[in-house]
Parts: sequence; C-alpha cells; structure tokens
Amino acid sequence: MSRMLGTIAPRAMTPRDALGATLLGDFLDLAALHTDGWGYARTDASDRPPLLLTGLTPARDAPPAEPSVISLLYLRFASAGAAVAPENLQPFVADGIAFAHNGALTPRAHALDALTEHERAELRGTTDSEVYFALVRRALRSPSPIEAGVASAASHVRALYPSACLNAMLIVDGALVVVHSRGTVEPPLAAFARRGVAAADLPPGHDDAYNVLATTVLPTGARVVATSGVDTTGWEPLADDAVHVFERGGVARSIPL
Repeated sequence: MSRMLGTIAPRAMTPRDALGATLLGDFLDLAALHTDGWGYARTDASDRPPLLLTGLTPARDAPPAEPSVISLLYLRFASAGAAVAPENLQPFVADGIAFAHNGALTPRAHALDALTEHERAELRGTTDSEVYFALVRRALRSPSPIEAGVASAASHVRALYPSACLNAMLIVDGALVVVHSRGTVEPPLAAFARRGVAAADLPPGHDDAYNVLATTVLPTGARVVATSGVDTTGWEPLADDAVHVFERGGVARSIPL
C-alpha cells in the first residue's frame, strides 16, 4: 500500500531534471499520507549495481538526489503487522538488483513457506515484499531473459495470492523492469480511514485506480512509470498481468505472466 515511481533516462539526470518540478513535487506530496518512510534506488550505468538511500524522516527532507540513468522512488504506507523500521524500507537492494513492491501478501507465511531455509535466513525485515523479492532473485539466477525470470516469479506469487496486488518495479542489468499485476484487491480505504483520512479527502487516484500503473515519455526524454496519485493525464496504462522492460535506448518489450 505504497506509491512507486520509476524512471529511465537517456543520460544521467536528477529526479527533478528528469521529472520536472511539478511531477516530482506531486509525488512527494503523497508522503503526507504514505508516511512510513521513503526510498531512492539509482544507477548511472548498466554495469554498476544500484545505490540505495532510505529514511524515516519526511521525504521532502531527504538529501538532494544524485543524477542517475535509472531510478526508483518509493513512499511507504506500512501494511498491518510490518513495523515502521529501517530494515523494512524499500526499495530493497541485493545481488545487484533493486526491487520495490506495492501490495500486501497476506498471510505472509504462504510466501515464507516457498523460500528455502537459506533464503529465509537472508531476510532482514518483516515485510511480505522482501519475501517476494527473494523469489524474484531466485528466478533471475536462471539463464533466461530478464522478463521471463521476473514473470516466472510473479506467476509463482500469483498462485499463492490470487487476489493480491503484485505490482513491482526493479532495476536489473541496466533496465527498468515493471510487473503490472494489480489483482482484484479493493483499494485500502479502511487502512486510510484508520489513520483518520476519509475517502473524500484522499488524493486523486486513491480509488479503484489505486493499483493501476501508467507510463509516458516526458519532454526531458525520460521514460516514467508511476502508480496513481500524480497527474497521469495522457499517459498510457500498462497492460495488466504482464512484465514490461524498458531500456535506456528507448526499447520497450513485455510478456504476459
């Protein structure tokens, strides 16, 4: 139940330069509701692992972002039972891969049971998203195209959680990879209400479109993919139940789950 925004640009750019002040500001404004921490993963070259910066301070107080070719921005709204703690902040980075997930896999035990003892021992936090990431990393160790590995892992998780939102964004081998599989789960209006925010007071897009991902190429040349909450007028909704790969040269491809 968080907000994600991924970019891939033709050259290294700061988020402000790539997105423009308005879009970046609109995304950061969502931290007024998604208050449980923030994360920023980035890389400026296909042969360099992603760098990570996270924090529990207000997102607008984060240090200035460094230029990057690919970036993931994340604002957390903690699922029930997952502590607001540094080890639970996303994106997660391991094995040269950055990963962020918007959704709740409940009960978490179903996904944990799919891990090996070694994979469970490597977990740092208590989120279901980190377990999802472990399954993705396992699949990506097989010698197959990126999208095939990610699709295999997402399909595995879908079998365990038929209705859950599996939307995820990754930085893998110099590409921005997006899972769009929003499931049939209802928007988390009850969770927002428990924090004192009525449906009428929610930001735009916090309704039935809450788990819809959309994309566009901005005038800066940057490709952006975002969850709802920012102005996506004129953007293209991503095909659902699919894995999408965006490369620096503008190449885009996808496969169904």
